[in-house]
Amino acid sequence: MKLALATLALLIGGAATGATYWVFLNTPESTVPALVLSAVLVVGVLALLSLTINTAILVWSSGWSSAGIRRTLPRLASIIPAALVVVLFWWIAGHIDTWVALRSGEINAWFIARFGWDNVSWLFSSISAATIWLRWVPAGLLAVSLMAGMASAGWRAVVMPAWLRRAVRPRTLAIATAWFLVLIVLPWAYLVPWRPGWLPPTSAEMIFIVTKLTIATLLIAVGVALIIYEAIRMPVTPPDPRSEQLAA
Repeated sequence: MKLALATLALLIGGAATGATYWVFLNTPESTVPALVLSAVLVVGVLALLSLTINTAILVWSSGWSSAGIRRTLPRLASIIPAALVVVLFWWIAGHIDTWVALRSGEINAWFIARFGWDNVSWLFSSISAATIWLRWVPAGLLAVSLMAGMASAGWRAVVMPAWLRRAVRPRTLAIATAWFLVLIVLPWAYLVPWRPGWLPPTSAEMIFIVTKLTIATLLIAVGVALIIYEAIRMPVTPPDPRSEQLAA
């Protein structure tokens, strides 16, 4: 039940966030009012994204309730440190890709001279797959884990190591990677572009396209919901104020 509710929250929130982002992309920035509108839309995208993720976290942790949804509103700012984590990982992955691309000739020459291998495309494909994984799995787990920590402990969760330990556990990384591959990568790579050769160019083609995209969207939403679950499996318990007073 919680999986269905978390998936529904992601679908609704994702649609609202995507629509707002689409409006932002189609907003001209030739005038001052247009620039102000663009800035408002960017804030709106971040707020909707934060609301969506925080709602999914809430559903997994305590179920769906109107009171719980209202409690997510003060947590919208948690998207800021979470976004910084994601940006950092994308920056690192981008630099790795750039470094490898600039030195691909040297790397090829080294393998030829050292091992006599004239084709190391497998190495570059592996590095590319690793940086894609770095961008989406560890970055996503850390961002969601941080947001979950802030939901229970506030801004002090940023300096608490619990959210970091929770996201980088080998079990968490392994399971999240499996969900990422099976429910996100495979539908995106094979289901979305798939078109049977026997499909006639009639209304049946449109029905097929809508059906496959709906299935792919549902699978991806389920995958994201399960990854969020893995990121928050170990709750972050806020420090007991009485213990802090005794320690002081």
